[in-house]
Formats: sequence, C-alpha cells, structure tokens
Amino acid sequence: MRLKLFALFALIALGSAFVPAMAQDAPQPKAAEAPKVDESKLTAQQKANVAVLDAVLRTIRTGFYDKTYGGKNLDEMRGRFLQRVMDSQPGEPLYKVIRLMLGEFKVSHLTIIPQDIYDTNFAPEMNNTRSMRPGLDITETAPGQYFVSGILQGSAADKAGVLRGDRIVEVNGVAATQSPLMADSGGDPGLPGDPHYFIRVPADDEPLVLKLQRHAESKKLVTVTLNCTATSMIEATRKSVSVIEHEGRKFGYIRFWHFLHGGMTEALRRALNKEFKDCDGLVIDLRGRGGSPVVMNDCFRPFAEPPRGGMGMGMGGGTAMPKWSRPVVALQDAGSRSAKEVYAHNWKWQKVGPLVGESTPGAVLGSTFVAMPDGSQLIYPAQNVRTLTFGQVELEGNPVEPTHPVKDLLPYAAGVDTIKEAGIKILYDLVKDKPKVEPTPEPGLTEKEEGFSIAPGQWRKAG
Repeated sequence: MRLKLFALFALIALGSAFVPAMAQDAPQPKAAEAPKVDESKLTAQQKANVAVLDAVLRTIRTGFYDKTYGGKNLDEMRGRFLQRVMDSQPGEPLYKVIRLMLGEFKVSHLTIIPQDIYDTNFAPEMNNTRSMRPGLDITETAPGQYFVSGILQGSAADKAGVLRGDRIVEVNGVAATQSPLMADSGGDPGLPGDPHYFIRVPADDEPLVLKLQRHAESKKLVTVTLNCTATSMIEATRKSVSVIEHEGRKFGYIRFWHFLHGGMTEALRRALNKEFKDCDGLVIDLRGRGGSPVVMNDCFRPFAEPPRGGMGMGMGGGTAMPKWSRPVVALQDAGSRSAKEVYAHNWKWQKVGPLVGESTPGAVLGSTFVAMPDGSQLIYPAQNVRTLTFGQVELEGNPVEPTHPVKDLLPYAAGVDTIKEAGIKILYDLVKDKPKVEPTPEPGLTEKEEGFSIAPGQWRKAG
C-alpha cells in the first residue's frame, strides 16, 4: 500500500513528517456483540471486499487525527458492517456501504473514492497535468435532482454551451439516476450537505450526450453533445482571469478552483501584473475545494499577511507576490471547503474586504489519501489545522459566515450566478466614489506560459 500525502491540506508541505499515534494510545469502548461470520468460507470476491473494509479501518486505527475515534469502537464497527460488505457488489455498491460506515464518525475529509474518479479529477490537480473530462461539477440538491454547479473555463462542457443551473436528466440515453457515468465524488458522508458528482468519460472516448432541463416550467429538454477534452482546474483558473466592465469601472476576476498546486499562485501573480494592473477593484472567487496551506497563504499575501507560524514552522510560502491595495471582495458558498475556509476566516479577521455568499460547510481538517487494495482511494483526516487560522479558531464544524449573505439560486439558474453578481455590485459600491485607475504603459516584456502534460488514462502514482 502506497501512501500519498495530499491534498486539502497537504501535510508534507508543512515541512515535517506526520507520525500518527497508534491505536493503543486510546482505549476502545466496549464492543457490542456482532453476528458471527466464518470468514474461512468466504468467496474470492467476498475476501476482496473484506480486504477493502479492513484496509479502511486499519488506516483509521493508525492515522486518524482523533485517537478516541469519536468514541467509536472500530472492532464493533467492523462486526456490524461485515455482512453488508460481504454481500456488496464490488465498486460503487461496496463504496456506498463503506461511506455509510464512515459517516458515523461525523467528520469531514473521510470518504472513499473510486480509482477512475481519483485518477481523472484529483491526481492531475496535484501534479499540474491535464486529464480527459467533461469539465463539470454537479450537485444533487434532492434525491435524483442533479444540477450543474460548476463549469471549468475552457472545458468541453463550457464550449458546448452547458449552463450553470442546468438539470441533468439523461446521460447518453440513460436517466441520470441510473447512469453508470454519474459518479459520486466522495463528498463528506459524515457532514450534512448536498452530495457532489462528476460525469465519467464514456468508453472509447465516445461523445457525451446530455439532456438538460434549463427552465423549471419547461418540459422541453436541451440536448448537448460534447467530446471530452484534456483540461485541469489549474488551466481553468488561468482561463477564468478576466476584466469585467461595470458602470464604467473595470474589475478583475479570478476563480480559484483549488489551492492544490503552485500553478494557482502563478496564475494570480501573473494576473496582478498584467490583466488586473489597471483595474479599479478585484473579485476573488473562493468557491470549490481546498488545498495546500503554502499555496493558500501565497495567494493570500497580495492582500494581507497570513498568520505567522503554524504546525511548528513558518507557513509563509516562497513566492514573491505583488501587493494589491485597491478594493477587493471574496466570494464563497456552501461548497467552499477546507483551505478555502481558512482563507475566508483569515480574510474576515484581517478585514481585507467583503466576504460575499453563503456560509461554508465547516469542513476543515488536514487530510491525506491512501490507496486501498482494489485501487480506490481513502481520504481521511490526519491532523487538526487550527494553527493556520488567526486566533487559532477551530473551523471543523464551525462554518465561516459571510459579511454579505447571498443565496446561491442554483436550480434552473440558466447561467445566472447570484453570488458573483452580488459581489460585483458590492465592489462597485466600494469604488464608485474613488478616482478611476489610470492605465499604465506596457513594459513590452514577455512571459513564458506554463506548460501542461496530459495525464494517462491510468495515472501512475509516484513511489
């Protein structure tokens, strides 16, 4: 089994190895009597399923950040879920049972992710590579109600005309509720919230045909055909950089899809020196997953200094960043997690500018990925990260509240983004009485673009 440190707070980036305490550090609650199973008589598939269950529990036993395991007895838990694990089909049916078990811990960053979803949507983001994908984030707002909640800039879905707020009714001729191409992204089974999904690339790179309901009152479906292309969230962040004209003012905009890689820092640095240099204000979009504390702090530094120190070392990062002294607002929603929540908390603490949108989920723990015997990936919380916040505030289970609450009206939005629109209006109120920024002459310098490589179909993990 190979351990790959990630992710929502990449622990290895903190400069010291994390050495978990062993299970005997905490006494286990008394186990309830579990049904007896003769495991010597299991079929090969049952043994394979049980091997995944045992690997999950073994990882929790040795690496979980809370050595009381939230009061759970891991042996009792195994006994309770053993029969259901044995009876499950491999793949998603098995993962649903394991996620049900993991949900009992009531913490964030604890779930199991299918190998192909990890290889396509997670690993490339850590390695700054691209992978074949539609470029969609999907939120299940109610059972069987799948809405497009995010579209990667420049992706196949973006170019094909999929709109934020479209309800996905069919995928390649199969109802979305039954389609094997609809994949649970893992989510946080231990926390309340709307589950998130990805759409798999069809076999043999066939086109992806989506039937979408764009308006609640309309029975007519929109058919969109797209051919998945190689992309990444890092590339989408670079392509998100834009200048918005509003009431005679110019506002810069950048969407940080995550803080997993220094490519995000470079995208911001470049934009501040180029596209944003003559803007009256700036919109920082924090909606989406978390990332490395070093990248998070480097992307915070243009606006204010992050906390000094953290987890035994300085967390300053190493990228020289230009400073921004004009008005700026940040956007967040119920999906802004982990490092994004730390960023938002520190933003409010330092009073950098308005924080517009919804409350965050309170999903903030240092996590890591571990490969399971069937190739799936377990993400689990290995460390508390309160030292990354001003005031050392506990953010796990403690959402960051916006200074300017705005509801994300996602279903049937037809491309409208209520949080972004509100952020632009709030920014305008901050700059309308200020002198306009005068254009500065171009220095005539060129800058080499950062390259990307395409991730193979089966991404090979570093040893």
